[in-house]
Amino acid sequence: MASYGVAPPWRTTILLRLKNRDREQFHAFEELIKANQKHVEAVTLLKNHNEEMQVEVVRLRAENLDIRASGGGGGGDSGNNDKAQALEKKLFNVQEELTELHRRKGDNAQKVVELSQAVQERDLDIAKKDSSLQEALQAKTIAEHNMERLKRSQRDMEKANEVLKDEQQALQMAYDSVEDQFKTLQRENTDLVDRWMRLKEKTADMVNAGNEEQREQRKKRHPASATTPTGPAPAEDSPKATPTEGADTPAIQDTPRSSSFISRVSNFFSGATPPLPHGAQSPEQRDSVVGAPACVSACMPTKSTYKYEPHEGEITSIRFSCNGSYFATAGSDRVVRLWSMHGLATTPTPLGVLHGCNGGVMSLDFDPSESLVLACANDYSSRVWGVGDQRLRHSLTGHSNKVTSAKFVGGAGKVVSGSSDRTLKVWDLRNKCCIRTIFAGSACHDVVVADSLGNVVVSGHFDKKIRFWDIRSDASANEVMLNGRVSSLDLSPDKTLLLSCSRDDILKVIDLRMNSVVSTLGCDGFKVATDCVRCCFSPDGQYAACGSQDGSIYVWNVQSRKLETVVKEHTSSVLTLAWHPSGDYMVSGEKNKKCIIWREKC
Repeated sequence: MASYGVAPPWRTTILLRLKNRDREQFHAFEELIKANQKHVEAVTLLKNHNEEMQVEVVRLRAENLDIRASGGGGGGDSGNNDKAQALEKKLFNVQEELTELHRRKGDNAQKVVELSQAVQERDLDIAKKDSSLQEALQAKTIAEHNMERLKRSQRDMEKANEVLKDEQQALQMAYDSVEDQFKTLQRENTDLVDRWMRLKEKTADMVNAGNEEQREQRKKRHPASATTPTGPAPAEDSPKATPTEGADTPAIQDTPRSSSFISRVSNFFSGATPPLPHGAQSPEQRDSVVGAPACVSACMPTKSTYKYEPHEGEITSIRFSCNGSYFATAGSDRVVRLWSMHGLATTPTPLGVLHGCNGGVMSLDFDPSESLVLACANDYSSRVWGVGDQRLRHSLTGHSNKVTSAKFVGGAGKVVSGSSDRTLKVWDLRNKCCIRTIFAGSACHDVVVADSLGNVVVSGHFDKKIRFWDIRSDASANEVMLNGRVSSLDLSPDKTLLLSCSRDDILKVIDLRMNSVVSTLGCDGFKVATDCVRCCFSPDGQYAACGSQDGSIYVWNVQSRKLETVVKEHTSSVLTLAWHPSGDYMVSGEKNKKCIIWREKC
C-alpha cells in the first residue's frame, strides 16, 4: 500500500498515459479548433448584426412610408425630401452593408464547412489511430502470452537439457567403463597369446627332447646302426614309427610319461584345475549350496520370548544363514555381530564381532556355503568376512555414495551392490575387481538375485520403479512402476514371487512369471518409517511381514490378502526382521537398538 500523500504508481502511470494521449491527439488540432471557434463567434456576431440591420431597415422603411403619406407644403416638402433622400441614402448604405454581411456570411459558412470537413477528417484519422492502437495493444497482449509460453518452453527445455546432460554423463561413464573393459580384454588377449606361444615352444622342446631320448635308446640297443647315417627319428604319433625287431621293449615306452608331463604343463598354463587328491574338495564343491531345513508351515509370531540390545544404535539388518545355524545383525554402530540359536533355545549365543566398516551397516548376506558374510555400509563400500576365522577377506570400494544393499550372485565368487549414486556394480571376488557397472538412473534402495545362476538382478529405486537387469548385457529387461519410493525387496522361497515395500505404506506381491502385481497388502495403522525398512516372506511363502513406524509388526496372508496378526513389543520404528529358515521363530530389530525373538504362542 502507498504511503500517505504519495500517489500510487498505477495512478501516475494512468496520468502519464493520458498526457501522452492529449499531446498526440489534442495538441495537433489545437490551432485548428481555436480558429474554428473564432469563425463561429464571428459568424454569430454577424448574424446578430444582420438581424439588427434588418430591424433598422424595416424601421426606416416604415418611417419612409409615414413621411410619404403625410406629405405637406413646399417648405415642408423640401424638408421632407431632404429627409427622405437622407433616409434613402442611409437605406442604401445599410443595404450595401447588409449585402457585405451576406457575402461575409457566405464566406464564413464556406470556411465553417471546410473546417467541419477538416475536423471530420481529423476525427477519422483519430479513429483509425485508435483502432491501430487497439490492434497494437492486442498484438502486445498476444506477444506477452507468447513470451510467457516461450519462457515456459525454455524452462522445460532447460530441464530436458539437464536430463540429457545427466544421461550424457551416464553414457560417457558407460563408454569409459566399456573402453576400460576393452583395453583389459586386449591386454588379457595379448597375455594369452604370449602364454600360448610359450606353451607351444615348450611343447616343441619337449617333443624334441623325447625324440632325442628315443634316438639315444635306439643307438644303445643297436650299436652297429650308430655308424650308419640315418634320417630324423619319426615322431611318436607318426604311423610309420614301429617297434624295432628284436627289441625287448617298444621304442615308445616313455611316451605315457612324456604325455603326462605335457598335460600337466598345459593345465598349468591354461588355468585348468589339476586332479584333486582322494577325498579332497574343489572350490566349486566348497561353494555348493548348503541344504536349507524344510519348512512345512511357518510359525505366526505372536509371543516375544527374548529381548536384548546387540548394538549401540539402530538395527538396520538381520540375516539368517541358509540352513539357519546362525544369523547376523548389523546397525549404525558400524559392526556386524554373529549369533547362533539351536533347537528350542530361547537366547542367542554370540559367535563374534566383525569390524572394519567406517559407516553404519545397511544390509547383510551369507553365501550359499555359509563360509562368508557380506555387509554394505554408508562409507561407500562393501566388505566380506570369513565366518570361520572372522577375518576380513575383501573390501569392495568404487561407489560414490552410500551402499544400501549387497548380495552374493550365484555363489561366493560374485557380489552385486546397489548404491545411492544411482549405479549397480558387479564384483568378482576371485579377481578382486569390479567387472560391470550398471547405470540405473535413480538411487537404489535394495537388490535381490532372481535366479540361481545369478544372471537376473532386481533392484528397487527412489523413483518408485522396480527394475529387472540381465547383468550380462547391462540392459534393463523390464520395469514395474509403483506409487511410492521402494524401500525393500524380497523373494519367495521358490523365487517365483517378489515382495516389495514402498513409502506409500503398501506391500505388493509381483509374479515374476507374468511380470504383474498379483496382491496388494496394506491396512490402517501400517506406516513405513524410512527408506530402508525391510520386509520379508515366510520360509513357506505363505506370509509376508513388515515392521511399522509405531513399533508394530504386521503379518499378511499372501494368498487371501488377509491381515493375520499384529504384534507390538517394540518401542520405536521396526526397521528389519527375518524368519528362521525352518519357520520356528522370527527376529526383529528396531530403531532404538533393541532386538526381539518371536515364537508362536502355544
